Formats: sequence, C-alpha cells, structure tokens
Amino acid sequence: MFKLHFDNQILEGVFVYDSDFGSFFITKWSTVDLPFLSINHFNVSDNDLYMVINEEANYKIYSLKDEDKFMYLFVNQHDERIKDIEYLSFDDFSNKVSDISNVCFKALLASVTHLPNGNYVIGNVGDYIKAIEELKRKYPLCEAFYRGHYSYKYTLVPSLYRKKKYYDNESYMYMDFKTQFYNELSNKKYIEILTTMQHYKMPTRLLDTTSNPLVALFMACDKPQNYKNKGLGVGEVVVMNEAIRNVKYSDSNATTLLSSLAVLETNYKQELYEKILESKEKNDPSIYKNSIAYKRFVAEIQNELPYFDESFFTPDVLLRPRHVKVGMINERIIAQSGSFILFGLCNYVTGEYQHLNTVSKERIFIVHKEYIEEQLNMLNINSGTMYPDKDHISVSIMKSYE
Repeated sequence: MFKLHFDNQILEGVFVYDSDFGSFFITKWSTVDLPFLSINHFNVSDNDLYMVINEEANYKIYSLKDEDKFMYLFVNQHDERIKDIEYLSFDDFSNKVSDISNVCFKALLASVTHLPNGNYVIGNVGDYIKAIEELKRKYPLCEAFYRGHYSYKYTLVPSLYRKKKYYDNESYMYMDFKTQFYNELSNKKYIEILTTMQHYKMPTRLLDTTSNPLVALFMACDKPQNYKNKGLGVGEVVVMNEAIRNVKYSDSNATTLLSSLAVLETNYKQELYEKILESKEKNDPSIYKNSIAYKRFVAEIQNELPYFDESFFTPDVLLRPRHVKVGMINERIIAQSGSFILFGLCNYVTGEYQHLNTVSKERIFIVHKEYIEEQLNMLNINSGTMYPDKDHISVSIMKSYE
C-alpha cells in the first residue's frame, strides 16, 4: 500500500495501470471527505519512495460514498514522473487487494465515464446512449457497426481463426454442413450458407456485428455458458465506424469473392495467399494469375458469378475483411439487426490474417452488467427477444421470476 499525503491528511491506496483504461490511484475506504473535484498538489510515499506531484499532473478525483466512508479514484493517463512506481495490473488488483472490492472499483470507473485515453466506461443505459450519440456526431459520414463482448479482453477474430484445426479444415466443414442440409442449401449462395453455419455455431470466417447499439450492449452483459474467468469482469462494446462506400451487401461481388474462399482446399488458399503477396511485392500480377490456386479460385467463382471479369479483379479484395449487410434470412438476424465482418485469406502456416481497417474502432467498457440487464429488460431486450427460439425464451421467462 502507498500513502497519499495532502493537507495533513493521509489516504492509503494502490496504483493500478491497464493500457486500455490508463493509470489510477485508488484509495482504501476512509472517513476523509474531499470537497473538491481536482487536486493540484499531493505526495505519495512508501518505505522507499517519496514524491511530490504538483499542479502539472492534472489529476481528476472521483469519489464513492457509503454512509460516512469514502473511497477515491485519482485518474491520470499514465504520469511519466511516477513511472518507477510498481503498478498493479487489473488482474493483480482483482486478485490481491481484498479490502477494495471489484464492485467498488467498477463503480468508481463508471463515474469517470470518459477516460483520458478516449475510451468510455459505462454503468447504465442512459450514459451508454449519450456515448453512442457523441460518437455518432464524431463520425457523421460513417455507418456504425457494433460488437458486444462479455469480456473486454476478447479480440475481433472470427471463430474459424481461433483454432488451427478449424481454418485448416474449413472446406471440409463447409461441404459436410452443406451435405447434411442439402435440400435446404443446395441452391443457396456461399454467403447464405456461411450465415446459416454461423447461426448453428459452426466455425466460420464471419464475425457477428449489429447495427443496433442496444443489442451490442445486451451481448456485452449476457454471460456465455461455461464462462469461468474470475477477473475484473468488465465487458465491452466496440463501435466500428466505416465509410459508407466500403460497406458491402450479401449480393455484392466482393462478398461473393471472399465467401467463396470457404470451399477452397487449404493448400490452394495458402498458395493463393503467398502468390498474391509476392505479386504485390514485385508489382507483377502474372505471378498470382498463372498459379494453379488462382485458376481453381476462378473456376469456383464462376459457379456463382458466370460473368466474372478478371480484368476488374484486384487481389487485395481477398485479404481485407469487410463489413457485410446480409439478408434477413433467419429470426435471430432479424431480432439482433444482424450483420457480419467477413474475413479474407490468412497465412495457413502461421495463422496470421489481415485485421479490419475501419475508419475508427471506439471502445466502450461495460460495468454493472446485472443492473444494465435489468434496464434492458424494461426495454424488452432480453434473451427471449434476442434469441427467438424455445430454449432461450424459456430461460428468459424463468429469469423474470427469479
């Protein structure tokens, strides 16, 4: 524990740092009442350290009151003058500091709302809507797509690329699935089959997004089955702002080209990936055009696009992920205002893939999930309306009586 000295007062606390949230000094509960919102001068000490932090530090103070006790959060985006201090990570803080509960810390974080590094911390639906409105004004010419995670540590990667055994066997899984549901899928497009696979939790190159920010908020609060992480428990909504001209539809050529990759055997995909990169490096399109993998790819494309004109084809389209608006082909997509990020080729040796390059990716961290779920339920956003099948509706009804 460090000791914070000012005006003949002493507050004990710890320094916490996370690259996503910034740096904080959080105090233990005390009876000290600070009747101001900022502080220009204070000292921090432990057995081996004594520092003065002056008016240039620009710390802001947030407080939490419980009867006659107070807890404080001093916020600054990583003050370089105190870089020799040993910061606790969020996980260390969560696991080691027993007298400062995660609930209290998250309540303090929620009071900050807008972190110094630009990210948001939200603890209720009202503040969330304000943040969404603020971001909408910030990117007026873009279309927003939202992705909700139960943990802020989740990454924007499709299920297919999470395990090598998945992306190595994509074409076999695709054909097995289509064979099992042949009567339903025989006349469907590549993207429609991938969307159906995604609906039934098959690993695909699709990543779910939504055009409805409240749906994403629900997803950030909805605890996945078998979730065991005992860390801080902060969720996240990623707001991706994309130039309207870059958004694709389910019947666009780019969508067809990317989704057709699912049926190519892995050796062809790896060869195509390598030849495209070599062609770009040497500025010689003939390198990929003369490859067997490209000829195999063109043959597959012409099944769905008989008019495919190679003179208009640019190989970058197979590398870059795209936001795709799909048809409302099932109840869940309709209920969730669903859309997808469709990923391209990866390096099937190393697992590397090109990440989504949108205009911006803004992050909103979600705390007080149970309270937010109660608020969303009053808006009729719950597991029953988000997952309109009998199992989820039954769970939603049961929860309403707990």
